[in-house]
Amino acid sequence: MARESKLKRELRITRVEAIPFGIPIKGFADAYTSFSSSNAVLVKIHASDGTVGYGEACAWEPEFYGETLESVTSSIETYIGPKIIGENPFDIHRILTKVDAAMARVTCAKEGIDLALFDLVGRVLDVPVTSLLHGRFRDLIPIASEIGIDTPNAMAENARTVIRMGIPCVKIKGSSDIEEDVRRVKAVRKAVGKKIRLRLDPNAHWDTSGTIWAMKELKECNLEYLEQPVPGSDLNGMAKIRRAIDIPLMADEGVWTPEDVLELARREAVDIINIKISKTGGLLKAKRVEAMAEALGLPCVVGTEIEPGFSLAAKLHLAASMKHLHFACEFTELSLLKESVLKPNVEIEKGCVRVPKSPGLGFEPNNEVLAKREIRLTIRN
Repeated sequence: MARESKLKRELRITRVEAIPFGIPIKGFADAYTSFSSSNAVLVKIHASDGTVGYGEACAWEPEFYGETLESVTSSIETYIGPKIIGENPFDIHRILTKVDAAMARVTCAKEGIDLALFDLVGRVLDVPVTSLLHGRFRDLIPIASEIGIDTPNAMAENARTVIRMGIPCVKIKGSSDIEEDVRRVKAVRKAVGKKIRLRLDPNAHWDTSGTIWAMKELKECNLEYLEQPVPGSDLNGMAKIRRAIDIPLMADEGVWTPEDVLELARREAVDIINIKISKTGGLLKAKRVEAMAEALGLPCVVGTEIEPGFSLAAKLHLAASMKHLHFACEFTELSLLKESVLKPNVEIEKGCVRVPKSPGLGFEPNNEVLAKREIRLTIRN
């Protein structure tokens, strides 16, 4: 025991790697863009005892995050990695404070470092990441999947496909065309029947008056909630919409920090919080957002960024560690990814996914797939 404690005290980070890759997905579009690949950066943090922790940084939608595959890779290799060499990986909070000092505002690059640290420490201690998040409340996570923007008929068929996969909750993506979005939602509801739970997410591309009109038009569709219809900065619009509609209103684009949750609550502009670890910069700050929401009586959902690998695993641990989980969490990637970079594969069990109990995030990298899907970048520093 003394030798083990000494090892933990003396453990040091010796190397940080950033490996960009992309996994093909079924074609998907949201209000920002369309794409056919889920791009990310695999982060590997090596410790002095030979242990390697694996993380992942989202890098596929610069229209939303303002970060690219190139910028995330360069940020980790050039600005973040060198700052944490020699640190004890157990000092997660201290290390992430140094990362914040090295890079302002960006969250995706920080996500990769955060996840790799949690995975590394879990492996050294031989415990799952949920234990590092103060334990788990559940072993199975109920899941939902998004369907991308398309014609009403195509979206109706895509919803049926998701349901056939064993996913009983569907989130419909919206666009800047509110009237067409109303037709899309009605077509999906007609196709799936009354029992399937439906959500709607225009990704901040509607306006206030149009949103209120659309919700009246869609009243008979019995939506579970409406997500971020107007820009994240439009708190007055969110508050006005919330007062005018009779279903819960979720904030996504408007939530990056605990302070955002506090201000939304102060304005009475939200009912539900969407937590994305790529927005919070990883698990440490995701738990802070959750804690703020819990203190204010606001339920949370773990959101999706069509994560191809270790971010997907991290979402399972985050959802398992949350005291309250009233809604299915988003795992759109399970309905879209054509290959898996994780071993073992993630399986759907009666509308749920099981949380791993093995050390760290609970998965190993599928090196064969990663080698095939690595993206060679030319970055000029």
